[in-house]
Amino acid sequence: MKIDEQMEQLKDDLKGLVSLKLRDQIEESVYAEENARISKELDELRQEKATIEKDNDHKSQVTQRVNEIIQVMNARQDLLEQFDDELFNALIEKITILSPTRYLFFLKSGLEIEEFEE
Repeated sequence: MKIDEQMEQLKDDLKGLVSLKLRDQIEESVYAEENARISKELDELRQEKATIEKDNDHKSQVTQRVNEIIQVMNARQDLLEQFDDELFNALIEKITILSPTRYLFFLKSGLEIEEFEE
């Protein structure tokens, strides 16, 4: 992963900077400036990595839920001729009643469907 490589390089840079400071081979102002710059870049990369990991986890969860729904649908051999509690519970996470004629269905896949009753 490119971010991991960049983070490792910045950590190495930071170690080298500290080494220079310990041997008194760098001015205090240059050390402080470089330390702040490298630390800031490292923090930005950590935040970016956390965001990417969070997005990947979310995508994985959605994919898993969609696969579960597909399995439930594939398990049905016949056409649906009447209301099926098991199928409904497998697909729907919750329902929000917006008005007496408007409903918002939250599917377990993460999708939302708004329905109107006429």
